[in-house]
Amino acid sequence: MQISREAPLRFLKAAFLPDDWIAVLLKRHDTGEAIQRVGPLDMALSPRFQSWLRFKNAHGFSVFVSVNALTPGLRSRTRESVRTVRHVFLDADRDSDRILSTIAERPDLPPPSFVIRSSAGRAHVLWRVTGMSIRPAEALQKHLARELNTDTAATSAAQLTRLPGFLNRKYSPPALVTTDRDGAPTSYGINSFPDLPVASEVATPCRAPRCGPSMIERARRYVAATPPAVEGWQGDSATFRLCCRLLDRFGLSDAEALSLLQAWNAGCRPPWTLRDLAVKVRSARRHAAGSIETSAMEQPE
Repeated sequence: MQISREAPLRFLKAAFLPDDWIAVLLKRHDTGEAIQRVGPLDMALSPRFQSWLRFKNAHGFSVFVSVNALTPGLRSRTRESVRTVRHVFLDADRDSDRILSTIAERPDLPPPSFVIRSSAGRAHVLWRVTGMSIRPAEALQKHLARELNTDTAATSAAQLTRLPGFLNRKYSPPALVTTDRDGAPTSYGINSFPDLPVASEVATPCRAPRCGPSMIERARRYVAATPPAVEGWQGDSATFRLCCRLLDRFGLSDAEALSLLQAWNAGCRPPWTLRDLAVKVRSARRHAAGSIETSAMEQPE
């Protein structure tokens, strides 16, 4: 396997803007020794810096780069030093092909901007984003990590990914880090991704202004705009997500949600029985309650 001279440059130019500052980390997995450099993108693209990375990689260091852009002038890579969220990130640390197939089949997720193959069965999935702040990005990453069974610990805005074109020295023999896409990716906004459960709406009993006719009408329009579930195309998951959103986002009671679902269900292939729909709604209610408890435990405050 040969270290690539072009792949790191293609990825960095596609993943960041010219005035971005980024962090590059070198790490030896056998000793734990780490070297970090923080600076403008031009620094990382320079022939001298790339030559130094190739030398270190050839002598046992793996090469990582920050997922997001950092504040110019700072020399640290912390959550507080992140200036701009450039990517939504998932670490598929096992069974990556299945996870990527699931992402491709989900109508509520856009195609990934980059899939970085770090070794057999492992991949980093990145969506290039714009206009997204740290808290929503981290909340979205945690939500997707739970849904897709990726690494729930790899959800900080200060996360690193492996730099394509270099060898992953964690394993013997080492694996060449590659990416499926090198071109300029589409940038997505927060509306391109699934809505997140709102814990306060689930935990708080319905009040008249929120659960009145206007909220039910909004939920009715939402259901009408949702594609019907189709067997063999993750219809089960699509139905469950819709139930969760009716309870989480719109604060409906189980009976209200079930009533709205019946018209939508008529277009499903095949339609669910009324009993099966009721089971889905009850499962979504239990899932929402579990999400509240988990969120409360994970809050650093």
